[in-house]
Amino acid sequence: MYSITAVAQRLGLNVVRGRFRCFFSERHAHGDRTPSVSINEEKGYFKCFVCSEVKGKAVKLVELAMGISRDDAIKWLKDDSPSIIRDSQKFFLKKREKSIDKPTFFKEKMIFDFLSMLSPIPPYSAIGWWLAKRGIYKPTWDKMLLRCLDDYNLASDKLLAKYSLEDLQIGGLFNSYGKLRYGRRPLIIPYIDEKKRPFFFQARAIDKSVQPKELNFQGTIPFPYNKSALDGKPGTVYLCEGPIDTLTLLQRGFCAVGIPGANTFKPEWTELFKNKNVVLCLDNDNAGRAGEERISALLKEAGLDVRSFGLLPEGEDINSWFIRQL
Repeated sequence: MYSITAVAQRLGLNVVRGRFRCFFSERHAHGDRTPSVSINEEKGYFKCFVCSEVKGKAVKLVELAMGISRDDAIKWLKDDSPSIIRDSQKFFLKKREKSIDKPTFFKEKMIFDFLSMLSPIPPYSAIGWWLAKRGIYKPTWDKMLLRCLDDYNLASDKLLAKYSLEDLQIGGLFNSYGKLRYGRRPLIIPYIDEKKRPFFFQARAIDKSVQPKELNFQGTIPFPYNKSALDGKPGTVYLCEGPIDTLTLLQRGFCAVGIPGANTFKPEWTELFKNKNVVLCLDNDNAGRAGEERISALLKEAGLDVRSFGLLPEGEDINSWFIRQL
């Protein structure tokens, strides 16, 4: 059985004393400032005291948090199951205890060191062709500091030479098998701030057979992708579902930011969108439409002008729609 607490942490949810904020905070008083979703670790169950549909076990938690189907949620859970099964709970308790002693910059430095070990994407590489087929080209790769995990063993050895295995597991780069995660997802997309400093990243598969196709760095997502676009100056920003859709719009000259999934927008991020007119460009599926409704309510409550892109056919995302226009 999966540890529901470990699953929530791996999804980037901020679990404090067995509680985290609801995905639909707009339904709660004060934006669910006092978290309403409780976790029962013994039963492997979570439940919101306000939203009747926000409840279930590990698979349902992944579905809601990532806005994916049940089958994809099951695949996501299986991808790194040794680090989230109940038998590994001792490791996670130890991890939390030790992480208290680590300074705030511990994970940040580890992310920086990992990314510095990776190569920029060569234009004629498999990743380069994959991006180009999606209408995303080298100037955008370079500007957004995309990286290629082209030598898994070398990166793993370099990290182990710099950090202990225990610290790498605490930091989230290595799994409980003692292996570097992300090996089957060689496209590394860093979340950088306005000073080009990386604080988070997403690893992306380019092989269709690899599921789930995306694997986020373990931990809290600090801010939307391409945070530098949220500069507080008046203007329009396009909010996308995922870095690939964001890169698609950046390639075409739009001011765009992204969130990893339809349900990952945090209420506290509304302040980052100050003075912006926001165009929501989430996927046109059930999860995307629900996400747009939730985000729209949060941003409008903050006094922002919000509208939907509204041009995507059923089941399409920004990248697939633009590719068809080429």
